[in-house]
Amino acid sequence: MSPVVAIILLILAGLVLLLLEVLVIPGTTVAGVIGFGLLGGGIYIAFNTYGTNAGVASIAATLIITIIVFITAFRSGTWKKLMLNSAIESKIENFEGKIPNIGDEGITLTRLAPMGKVLVNDVEYEAISLNSFVDPKSTIVVSGIESNKIIVKLKL
Repeated sequence: MSPVVAIILLILAGLVLLLLEVLVIPGTTVAGVIGFGLLGGGIYIAFNTYGTNAGVASIAATLIITIIVFITAFRSGTWKKLMLNSAIESKIENFEGKIPNIGDEGITLTRLAPMGKVLVNDVEYEAISLNSFVDPKSTIVVSGIESNKIIVKLKL
């Protein structure tokens, strides 16, 4: 393999790894370090084999190509094809049906730790416990109402 081909392959491989580092892999990882190493290796071979003028030319070419590649990657519509474009339009309704009254009694269907399901007036609700943990099938009392949840406490 000729040194020119080796230089070009090293620089291209370094650019690909840097693109992966910036666009795909979060944080500073091995790909970025290896990418910079490959770019440096290609430039070193250019200096070592062809002299200072070729080395400086390889640095300039690498910088120009890197800037062009990154500008193209950030401006292209390629990333729009990969992005999630749908929006979530749903919302939680406050209560579907009968709203329990403060003081109503019920039983826990699941463990409240501190949230879980309760049955009050034959309707299932999501509830928050004031007593932190309440075992299933325990008797509870409604002590408050908050948007789509009821606040309960263990009946003593």
